[in-house]
Amino acid sequence: MMEKIHSDIVRETCLKYVHSSGVRVFMHPMDGYSTVTAQFTAKFGSTDNAFSVNGGEITHIPDGTAHYLEHKLFESDEVDAFKLFARTGAYCNAGTSFDYTQYYFSCTSCFRENLEILLDFVQAPYFTPENVEKERGIIGQEITMYRDSPNWRVFTNLLEGLYSVNPVRNDIAGTVESIAQITEKTLYDCYNAYYNPANMFLCIAGCFDPDEVIEVCEEKLKKREPLNVQPAPFDEPYAVNKRCMELTMPVAKPIFEIGFKRPFVSGQAQIDEYIYFNILFDMLFGSVSDFFERLRGDGLVNDQFSDGVFSGRGFCIPFARGESPDPDKVLEEVRNELRKFKAEPPPRGDFDRIKRATYGSFVRYYGNPDSVANTLTEAALCGASPFAMINTAAGAEYEKMLEYLNGLDEENVCISIVKGD
Repeated sequence: MMEKIHSDIVRETCLKYVHSSGVRVFMHPMDGYSTVTAQFTAKFGSTDNAFSVNGGEITHIPDGTAHYLEHKLFESDEVDAFKLFARTGAYCNAGTSFDYTQYYFSCTSCFRENLEILLDFVQAPYFTPENVEKERGIIGQEITMYRDSPNWRVFTNLLEGLYSVNPVRNDIAGTVESIAQITEKTLYDCYNAYYNPANMFLCIAGCFDPDEVIEVCEEKLKKREPLNVQPAPFDEPYAVNKRCMELTMPVAKPIFEIGFKRPFVSGQAQIDEYIYFNILFDMLFGSVSDFFERLRGDGLVNDQFSDGVFSGRGFCIPFARGESPDPDKVLEEVRNELRKFKAEPPPRGDFDRIKRATYGSFVRYYGNPDSVANTLTEAALCGASPFAMINTAAGAEYEKMLEYLNGLDEENVCISIVKGD
């Protein structure tokens, strides 16, 4: 049985279907489009490095295991999934984040065949001592490549500076030392725990027949006993771990990221934080703000300066990043701007203007199947309505924005800097 979820705001309808295995399927048919995107997602990311199953003992796994598993899942004892998708002309890929792993494809034809391939290979792990060992060098090279990237290091160092215990402080791919501990048993243990159907979502947007999706799901999705998989609890302090993280690398000009540590929230509250802090930071520090024009005029920042919110399961970080000859001065100015607007709140007209722009960016998402599928997945991961993001953006209130502004601790901040040799 399909449930229809409608948004009067964007006049769009999403279909929700829960398979008997426990997989939740979200479908957004889009008339007039020639492409379709499907995303099969497990709530298993790099932060899930310790967990219990059905209340049992805590299992600790090496950092980088979720990413390692993603690499190996494409492989089988016959032919890897990339080759199968290549035969249909589909684009396929996968990605591991801090709180999920996703496998996806986009195509203009052979949708049913591609969906069958996706569901088949994600549900058919094939790990051996030999193929696990073969991947170790490949992932080791990937880790080295990212560690040589100043933009990646300035970001990961920020996470390490903000958090003392939260595993988001650890690199998604792990380290060369940590992945050396991963075995085929490690991968099977994690697959059996986290790739349980009750822990997975299938989100599809574009040109497709929902009845066909249900037919394929009924045929291909495997039933397994639901498991209660719980990440190991940790006690993260309120205060940042370190106020400043510095690193020397070959860069032409110092780059920086400034992040504010927020208490963790979940569900709709997580979406509220994401929307309201995006509006707030765009209003205070965005490309049309007085702050940006002043600092650019003073030569402290350039057009690389930007702001945003990095959030997920267990973390929410409003941030600003860019290049500057004096990153510490930029941090001082950011703090001063927050204090100024707490004392003299920004005009309601500025809020309304940025709110409309934020809402407009979400409306534009509905013109692209990839973006719609991403929106469905993000909402599913939060346990929220498929239209939670755009509904929150459309209904954002000035007074609630002020609550977020006044609740932001401008002292609970870390700056990560990468300076030139």
